[in-house]
Amino acid sequence: MRALFLFFSEGVKTVAVLFLFACGFFLSGCSSSTPKSEIGIYLADDIRDFYGYCPTLEVDIVGLNDVEQKRLLGYDVDLYFQPPEQFRKSLRPLTAKFSEENMTAKILDNDDPIWSRWNDKGVTFIAFIVNLPTVSDLKDKATDARKLIVDINKRTNFMRASTHNIMVGGSGIVDVKNPPKDAKREPLLSQEAVEENAKKEQAAKDAKENKQLFGN
Repeated sequence: MRALFLFFSEGVKTVAVLFLFACGFFLSGCSSSTPKSEIGIYLADDIRDFYGYCPTLEVDIVGLNDVEQKRLLGYDVDLYFQPPEQFRKSLRPLTAKFSEENMTAKILDNDDPIWSRWNDKGVTFIAFIVNLPTVSDLKDKATDARKLIVDINKRTNFMRASTHNIMVGGSGIVDVKNPPKDAKREPLLSQEAVEENAKKEQAAKDAKENKQLFGN
């Protein structure tokens, strides 16, 4: 009877240890992984009506940790884009560019290597900042409509969606449920993606040359 009790006790301990290990693995995996989503940057139809033309625009997509988010929240957008752009450069943004000649939507894929960089950084916020010309003085930098900061931990649905759409219009930058119909799209690649693609192209070129040279 005593042997049976000891066997049962050891079994319970083993199950408990395995359960705690599984829970710890699950929680650590969830907490350490930055959610990913395809992100589209679109220009609203009213931007020409608002300014009379389409200004040359830069929209920065930035992965932020808690410290950077607090600083950016109260940071002046005009100062952010003003040379020498020290704070901007320190954040290593991915920039989508628009102009009168190129109003095509820019799409960041969820497989872009920049997501790995943001995950390693421990990103908890995604920010979108646009250098729209101002039409009036802004007293509260934190409510400047030219920047949008999203807490991807509290608003999990933001990044769980397979695609997420950011709209830049005359009144500022907002996230919308659906992209404009029939919008032209082109990929937005991070520097990591450009370098990765260049390596793949070079490897393919080398393989082709070796095949021609050695006949294998």
